[in-house]
Amino acid sequence: MKRRFYLNKKDLEEAISIYFKELKYYFSNDDVEIIHSRNAFNRVTGKPIFANENVPSYNSSAMDGVAVISKKTYGATESNPIILEKGKDFEYINTGFPIIQPYDAVIMIENVEILDETRIKIRNSVFPYKDVRKVGEDICVGEMLFPRYHTLTESDISFLLMAKVFEVPVIKKLKVLLIPTGNEIVEPEKKTEEFQIPETNSLMIKNYIEKFNAEVNVNEILPDDFEIIKNTIISKIENYDLILLNAGSSAGSKDFTYYAINEAGRVIIHGLNIKPGKPAILGIIKGKPIIGLPGFPVSCNIILEDIIKPLILKKSKMEIYYDNQFVNGISGKRIHSSITEKEYLRVGIGKVKNKYVAIPLKRGAANISAVSKQDGIVYIDKGIEVLENGEKVKIQLKREKKLIDKNILIIGSHDLLIDLLADFVKIYDKDINIVSANVGSLGGIISIAKGYAHLAGMHLLDPETGKYNISYIKDYLDKFTLVNLSYREQGFIVQKGNPKNIKNFEDLTKNGIRYINRQKTAGTRILLDYYLGKNNISPENIHGYADEEYSHVNLALKIKKNMADVGLGIRAAAKIYDLDFIPVALERYDLLIHESFLNDERYNLVMKIITSEEFKKEAEKLGGYILKNTGEIL
Repeated sequence: MKRRFYLNKKDLEEAISIYFKELKYYFSNDDVEIIHSRNAFNRVTGKPIFANENVPSYNSSAMDGVAVISKKTYGATESNPIILEKGKDFEYINTGFPIIQPYDAVIMIENVEILDETRIKIRNSVFPYKDVRKVGEDICVGEMLFPRYHTLTESDISFLLMAKVFEVPVIKKLKVLLIPTGNEIVEPEKKTEEFQIPETNSLMIKNYIEKFNAEVNVNEILPDDFEIIKNTIISKIENYDLILLNAGSSAGSKDFTYYAINEAGRVIIHGLNIKPGKPAILGIIKGKPIIGLPGFPVSCNIILEDIIKPLILKKSKMEIYYDNQFVNGISGKRIHSSITEKEYLRVGIGKVKNKYVAIPLKRGAANISAVSKQDGIVYIDKGIEVLENGEKVKIQLKREKKLIDKNILIIGSHDLLIDLLADFVKIYDKDINIVSANVGSLGGIISIAKGYAHLAGMHLLDPETGKYNISYIKDYLDKFTLVNLSYREQGFIVQKGNPKNIKNFEDLTKNGIRYINRQKTAGTRILLDYYLGKNNISPENIHGYADEEYSHVNLALKIKKNMADVGLGIRAAAKIYDLDFIPVALERYDLLIHESFLNDERYNLVMKIITSEEFKKEAEKLGGYILKNTGEIL
């Protein structure tokens, strides 16, 4: 065959762009398999993963001490201590042990004066669930552990098993065939002649690629024979996701790789404007990539690093984690810490208006979800009692900086549709993560006003006008963009069968009714207060009004676990735990957009997703959602 010259070399970036566009369907077509969670380390989730168990699964003591009945401690002071009797008022308990009714709080052993074997003296009262690690504190049944395309770490495997997820759908490992070619090469152990070249590239290539969730088979060495090379490619392509040919990619009289690939499929690129690495060949056969690697090891290594690695990561959706970079940022929340210890605060991160905003994840030594969801760590030095909202911090990144730059930071009211959105964005761009924090609707507005979030979810009823959100936003912003996400049903979540016969707000004041509330800045809390005022009901007459949860799912879980009888929440949360639901209101849930995000491609992607029929269909399956005006700018 005639020598072939590099008549149309491409710059590396242009070549990759052209080649990857030709492989668009290849990249979008996922092959998913089910494997045991114990074997899923470093694998990539092929579908969203949801918890099958609450973590923790029971109320447990957060420290060594005594389990007490909280109401029996009321009135205890330094000058007026209370004596408690073992078996009647308290029991000794160790960290992690279950809290059994009627006990509902823990007092540290250091704060107890032991009088004898059966009596103790206390000098401080405690409220219900003080120093108790509550059921579902880390994650609740039905909540999303990971969206699709999440690379599972060692901590994630523990989290899966804790949440009773024993099998996971993962992207299949890529099957790669490496074909070394050349009359002059032999296996190193079989070299007998001076002019023979030991074939060592294959081991380098195999070891390099298998770091990225791929299985590499090395073919026997093929001679410089066009027909043999071509026929081998054709016979093998059906069984592999990627074929690599090593050597024979240059322009010599015995370099047949170009012709073999072009005969069996088509060559897209031959020759790159780089040195070393110029002779690389990028081709496609039956929709699959086939690449000719240069024979010289340095040239080969460059193509591995700059083309093969990004190709494999794009196909497998795998993320490589880094932890060797620091960035300067600000704290997106006021944080109290210990003055006697250095704290490792795990955070989610969003880049808003060119500044990195760190949002604290769940704290505590037992909350493994924080390790799974972390983007970085803020180290709060010993002696610092408070990290102020907006205070400058140094963040050690746990993910690659360019990926963190793509995070979408959503702060505000909790809603299950945010988790659904987090999974849907992965379908369009695997590198985008949604970082969310449940701080309530008002907290979301304040975060947008301060430039601490891209989006904020909210559902704030104005009692005077009966309308949602706008009057509250105007207290903080003169100009704003508000987008409707959905309408959703709010109502009383009660135990199955409604054994306490709760029908209206007046019933919340009945003796024996235990209410569970949302936090003060939550839209649901404001909705409750609106109806209490409308019905002339004092919060003081509702037992449990001060008992707060930060999400609808956690609220429903407390009712499921008989820690409360009723709470105001969304129908979707009741559905997760098979609880009864008594409708109260149909409310509007909107997204407030930070002005800097409006011209961002990620904003356009969010709008595309939430207005799609696929998203709406999945949202309606959750229960209680009406998406009639989704995407409407208000």
